[in-house]
This record gives sequence, C-alpha cells and structure tokens, in this order.
Amino acid sequence: MPDVQAFLSHESACDVLRLLSAGRRGVEGLVRWPESARPLPRDGSCVSSQRDFRGGRIEERLVELGASRRPVELIVPRQEGRSSGRAARFHVWSGILPARSLVQVCPGLLVSGPELVVIQLCSAQGKLDALLDAHVSAVHAEADLLADLGLDDSPVIDHPLEWERIRRLVAATMVACEFMGTYRLGGAAAPVTYRVRPLMSADSLVCAIAEVGEFQGTRRARRVCGLALEGSASPMETSLALMLTLPIDFGGFGLGHPQLNHALDVSEFRGTLSDRDVVTPDFLWQGEGMGSGVALEYDSDEFHAATGGARLGQDAVRANILASLGYCVLRATPETVRTLSGMTLLASQVAHALGVELAETTPLQDLRRRKLYMQLMPVRERS
Repeated sequence: MPDVQAFLSHESACDVLRLLSAGRRGVEGLVRWPESARPLPRDGSCVSSQRDFRGGRIEERLVELGASRRPVELIVPRQEGRSSGRAARFHVWSGILPARSLVQVCPGLLVSGPELVVIQLCSAQGKLDALLDAHVSAVHAEADLLADLGLDDSPVIDHPLEWERIRRLVAATMVACEFMGTYRLGGAAAPVTYRVRPLMSADSLVCAIAEVGEFQGTRRARRVCGLALEGSASPMETSLALMLTLPIDFGGFGLGHPQLNHALDVSEFRGTLSDRDVVTPDFLWQGEGMGSGVALEYDSDEFHAATGGARLGQDAVRANILASLGYCVLRATPETVRTLSGMTLLASQVAHALGVELAETTPLQDLRRRKLYMQLMPVRERS
C-alpha cells in the first residue's frame, strides 16, 4: 500500500459508495482492506492535516469520481496532528476496523464500506447539551409568560437533544435501508438509480458491529439493525416502511416489520390464479400459510418512469394474483401520503387489515410524528 493513505468516512464515503455502486465500475472487484480486524495505522501514514490532504491530491481524485461534498470527511487514529479547515474534516477513530471494511478506490485512497459507514454515522453525535438545555429553558419561560398573561396555551415541549438523537438514528437507518436495498440516491440534482445490487445485509452489519466491539456508536448501530428493513426498491418504499414501523416514541406508527419485495412462490397456482411462478409484493405482512396476510403496493410515478411504464400494468396483475389467493391487498400512491393525515389513514387501514389497533399517542408523540414525517417524506411527495 502507498506510504500515505486517506481513509474516507461518514457522508463522504457514503457519497462515493453510491456513485460506485450505481455506475458501471461497481464495488465488487475493488480491493478490500484490512485482511483482518485491526486499528488504523498509527505510524503517521494516515492523512490527518489539511496539508496532507492537499498534497495527496485527494480532492482531485474525488472530483474524478463525481463526489462534490465539502468538507471531505476522513478518519484518523488520534487527536494529535489533526488540523481544521474548509477542505477536510477529520474524525478520530481509535477503535477496531472490521476485516475488509474499507475499499481501495485508487492508490492512497480507501473508502469506508457500507457497514462501517452506518457505524460511523451512529457515532457522530454532537455535544449540544448546554445549547439545547438553554433552548428548553426558553420554551419553559414562554410557557410561564403565557400563564402569567392568563392564556391557556400549553406548548408541547420536546427536548431538542432527545429529538436530535432520534433524528440522527433515523438518518442512519435510512442509509442502512438504502445499502440493504436495490436503489442508490443521486447527488444534488442527480436521479435515483434503481435495480442495483445490495451493498450489505443485516447479517453483515451485525458482524461488523461485533468486530468493532464496545466502541462509540456501536450501541446505536445495534439499534439500527433492529429498525432497518432489507429489500427496499426505492426511497419512498424506505420512507413508508419506516413511517409505518418505527416506534411510537420516534414518531412512527409502531407496526410490525413487513417483508420488502420478498419473492413469494405461487407456482402451484400457475395456469389457474397466476400467470407466473413468483410474485414480489412491495410490502408483505405474511400470516400463517399461503393467502394469509396483508400486502401493500406503492405505485410510484417516478419509479415506473425510471424502470419502464409497462411495470404499472405488471403491478396490477401482481395485485390481482395476491388478492385471488386470499391476501388483503392495499394500494398507496404519492397522493395517498402527500399529507400526514393521508399517511395516518393508510397506517390505520394497514393496522385494521392486520387485526391490530394503532396505539393512542401523547401530544409529544404527535409532535414527533410531524417531525418524522417531514424528515422521511421527500418534498416532492408533499408538494
């Protein structure tokens, strides 16, 4: 390996992984490092200053790859030697790197792999307690003022630090769903790329967390393992799945996890109720036995435009097969989830079909549900 190496991390690594996996080059044939679990090199060979960053022509290499986010995020083994600046931002990573957890995209530049990126995103927690405590004090002061004026308004107070922790955990979960799924987000104005291979699985994330051990972010990363869903085919499938299944205290509806785009063997019905051997509903809450359960189909204009309009007709055939086999089939469109009230109605319908009741929410949980909806739902779905 070269004498000096840059270890790309966090959002910067996320961007490069998206670009590589969405393009022809892919990531499958790239060299993986390290061969066995180990810490970062502590012999001065890590790029850890703005001068090292410029001297290694790292920015030029990233531009060639199409990665434009600045500052570039990198990991270094210790605090000493780090320098601040606009070009690069350095995060200390003193723990273990799982085996084969980075990919070498060119000489001297290694990029954190998908599992390591999720762990890094979970470890990125800002020290905001003092600032946010002051914010809460101000909200309480406003409530006291309203009471002094004889007004009955009772503001719902959510400690900003608590919500920020939830928000970041949800953001890391969204990345995990993407890398476990078959789509890749584009850059600023770039389109989403569909029908790509998953970069990781829930099992590979669990293994990576185990290799890192008890280190910053691993407890939250384990939580992500329990929140994320495999098999998502689009950003909106991820958003819908998380909105429906995240805990009530996070703002979600707390429903059980469905299987996403799970291949259902219907070959025994071919020629009678089906014209194919396999159907893959977008969401499937499987009951006991064939024909028992709830399927949810999301009809996305963007997805069908990107993957071929003929798929819309295929979706209708698939829904009819599922219904004829006895499944309760629900449909959703961008219009269905354009508002939180529409999303709530859909969640109620899914819950009713599953034979469960949505839990009643407190004013604080209602506030978090509004925040979560704004975080998960793309602006285009709400416009």
